[in-house]
Amino acid sequence: MELRQLRYFVAVAEERNFGLAAQKLNVSQPPITRQIKKLEDEMSVVLFKRTSKGSELTSAGQAFLEDARKILNQVKIGVERGQAAQRGEIGTLEIGYFGTPSYLLLPKILKLFKGENPGLELYLHRLSKKEQMDALKTGQIHIGFGRYYNQEHDLCVEHIFNEGMALCLPADFSMEIDNSNWHSVFSQIPLILFPASGRPNFADEILAILKREGVDPEVANVSEDIRAGLMQVAIGTGAMIVPNSVTEMRWFGVRFVKLAALSDDCPISIIYRKSDTSPHLRKLIHSIQHFQESSAKIEI
Repeated sequence: MELRQLRYFVAVAEERNFGLAAQKLNVSQPPITRQIKKLEDEMSVVLFKRTSKGSELTSAGQAFLEDARKILNQVKIGVERGQAAQRGEIGTLEIGYFGTPSYLLLPKILKLFKGENPGLELYLHRLSKKEQMDALKTGQIHIGFGRYYNQEHDLCVEHIFNEGMALCLPADFSMEIDNSNWHSVFSQIPLILFPASGRPNFADEILAILKREGVDPEVANVSEDIRAGLMQVAIGTGAMIVPNSVTEMRWFGVRFVKLAALSDDCPISIIYRKSDTSPHLRKLIHSIQHFQESSAKIEI
């Protein structure tokens, strides 16, 4: 059974005349007659009966007409969806993320992206840097969000934002802190770093920044992740320097001081396959560029 046979059948059924159906379809009548006959032979039924005025559906034809219309409509929908997918208007986008970029930046970008591309479904996967890179190479994700990716020849790493940083202190730490005296905190309380794995990582970045600022703190603890670090601060083990997005978290026993001197630190990057020509990925990168244009930096 061919689609053209269904189209010919529906046209004849609607026009009740082979000649008029041929005019409607802009074809000659003999091909329509032949294809309807083939369709009847394949189905082992008679679909039309000849009348003095043209052709009328038999009971078998009437029953088949509804299904034929449904099939043609479903094919039309399928074609339109395939074309829309090729344009990047529908489909799925697989996204890897890790760490604090998911606290604020990623939701903002994805909200903008979803507004611009409502037909695309987004799937989010919490993956470490290495897991993201492996997933990209095997085609499991389209893009990753994070920091401090290692360079590899088949992957593209793009810096998209500097988030800025804040000081995280125990809530009962009595010293008044501002942007002029924050360095002195670490003469009174030790430093807590995070995370413990995935070097180079945020801990390495903090040590490099403090060295640049002339601060040589005592390191009291290297916590597994940001949550473990926040708990260490809450119980008074020490103080941390954290990405600005962390200040959005409600956490018992800590307070934050945003540091203007570090507003250009804490980079956020994306990573994707250089060979990926997916229109979905290009649309997300386009949304990221829109977000960059509307925000000189992340306002938190």
